[in-house]
Amino acid sequence: MKHFLSLCGVLALVLAATGCVKLKQAWTINPDGSGKMTMSIGYSEEKLNEASEDPFANLDDPYALVNLQDQGWVAYTKPEIVVRDGYKYATFTGYFEDINQVTFSGDGGNGNMEATQYRLADGTFTVSNGMLSQVIQSVANDPSMQDPQGHAFMRPMLEGMTMTETYRVPGDITDSEGYAVDDQAATSTLTVDDILSTTPPTIDGLEDGELTITFAPAAWTNQAAWTAELEQAKAQWAAIKEQAAVGASGN
Repeated sequence: MKHFLSLCGVLALVLAATGCVKLKQAWTINPDGSGKMTMSIGYSEEKLNEASEDPFANLDDPYALVNLQDQGWVAYTKPEIVVRDGYKYATFTGYFEDINQVTFSGDGGNGNMEATQYRLADGTFTVSNGMLSQVIQSVANDPSMQDPQGHAFMRPMLEGMTMTETYRVPGDITDSEGYAVDDQAATSTLTVDDILSTTPPTIDGLEDGELTITFAPAAWTNQAAWTAELEQAKAQWAAIKEQAAVGASGN
């Protein structure tokens, strides 16, 4: 998991243009501030076959799973690996009980990305220094990313790349600063065309590094189902940590 998250951070900052990547973060925030984040990264099988190291190796290592430094998370799932349409995908979910206590750096807090912070209060959800915001700032601050010759070199390696953020908040959205809205979800995607545009990519509202989503708070209709899901995730996470402790004591 540590290696998986580190890879996500490097890719998100466009510092390792080594293959065709599809990266998604999907957040669900409940009325009480609890919720989950599902991250998926897909890597071109063709590029994986050419790589010197398999980024999907050892993802089931329970010792690596618990070696995370981000704050506010109460459970993680083991990554699930699937192959479809020429891409190999790894997907995991992290659970939290208070989004206001959560930090997420895309690399488990191990230094490759700046930590993203989140605030939920009074019909407003704010994301400070999110993944797409960091990518936009990185591209804008790197002169080589505006070089047409560099674009011609990078495009074949980045072809097919997409990075998507989705935030589902506990009520119908009234404003999302440029993110596309579908009832309670706000989504935005960066593609290779955005990254290699003649001008740096922009998203309304991210110029200051913050995304603010306002919404009309709604009744919590699936609280019982969520409570059961969270408790199950915490129990499975406890088993993963116990397995890791046993493995560490045997080394």
